[in-house]
Amino acid sequence: MERKVRRTTAVKQHSVRELPPVTEAASTEIEIGLIVAGPLDKVDRDALHMAITKTQLALEKCFPNFAFRFRAIKRPELTEGSRVEPSVLLQQAAEDRDAKHWDFVFVITASELIGIYSPFCFAAISRPLDSAVISMSLVDPQAGGAETVENERVDRIALRVSRLMQHCLGHLLGLSRDTRPNHLLFHPALAEDLDDMTELDDDQIARQTEALSEIADQRLEEGSGKSMSYPVFIIRAVWINRREIAEAIWAARPWQFPRRLSRLTLASVSTVTILLMTAESWDLALSQPLFRVWALAATSLIATTLYVIVRQQLLIRRNSNRSEQTVVTSASALGIVLTGMTVTWLSLFMLSIVVSSLLFDRPLIASWAESSDLSSRDIEVWDYLQMAGFSGSVGLLIGALGASFESQNYFRHVIFVDEEI
Repeated sequence: MERKVRRTTAVKQHSVRELPPVTEAASTEIEIGLIVAGPLDKVDRDALHMAITKTQLALEKCFPNFAFRFRAIKRPELTEGSRVEPSVLLQQAAEDRDAKHWDFVFVITASELIGIYSPFCFAAISRPLDSAVISMSLVDPQAGGAETVENERVDRIALRVSRLMQHCLGHLLGLSRDTRPNHLLFHPALAEDLDDMTELDDDQIARQTEALSEIADQRLEEGSGKSMSYPVFIIRAVWINRREIAEAIWAARPWQFPRRLSRLTLASVSTVTILLMTAESWDLALSQPLFRVWALAATSLIATTLYVIVRQQLLIRRNSNRSEQTVVTSASALGIVLTGMTVTWLSLFMLSIVVSSLLFDRPLIASWAESSDLSSRDIEVWDYLQMAGFSGSVGLLIGALGASFESQNYFRHVIFVDEEI
């Protein structure tokens, strides 16, 4: 299989320092972009250079058939203050990834990351964006109150940042958490835990090698995709990367949408409650043909998915060039939101069934559904299901308005950040 065609006249890179040459044994390039977001002091700069060197050597030892090239650029305008939203940095990572055709992107910042799943955050990982944000703040021994000389401090920060880079890359290549404290995929509770995270199993190395081989293949836009129409290009890119898209959707845990997106859930549940308590709603729902109710359900899923994606600007691109990576990111975002909306609809559907079956008896429903000319003996389970489908669909449509009021940074975090460590 052809390998990726690398650019020989790339945009000028602003490297942190010159990196050591890769050994001749490595033959296939994996390009890792490194964005330095905001200013770094001398200790952090020295530590970052050392961390890159450690990471490069560790990766080439585990994966000798690949040459890992780090391309570093500076973005001093990206951070203001001592804390930053990971989603802001991930958005920049995605733009630079597409523009420079990197395989992965690490964003390094001295600011603390604002987490939503945990009280503190060493890093935030995004499989849909093939990127991760790493903070150097909490891994500094001084952050834990330790008194160290500068050289020891640089060594310790470098080691921990390197472990975070390898940990993040493992997740981006499809590995999941490990419960062993000495394992590279362990979820650290303290910065000190990073010091002991070194081990990888043979099976995990083999899985990463397979993933790297797929990534190193020639991209669609560099080969046959040049002559395709854009719709055909999109379909082809989605099909080629169908497993990666499915894994990104699974990693995002969209079944947790109702809990994570509280405004959507609150608006949806409130709407369903009002509909169930209203006689006109029962009358309208039961007077509809069954196919129309389920068509409403399908329409509500598609409409709310598109509305939320447009409202939250999840597919906005500055670079208009076709890119296989961009198609994968967009398809993953669509899949995550659609799956999340489907889970929310099913939750509303089940809530409607439970509430209506417990509180509304057949004579009451028959008296409310006057235009249907139903008697209490005519009310069946299917009527409860029809009302549940109707109220769940309307509830989801109203709930999407609530989701649109979620902070864009928060929503992007929910969609794109698979894991905080």
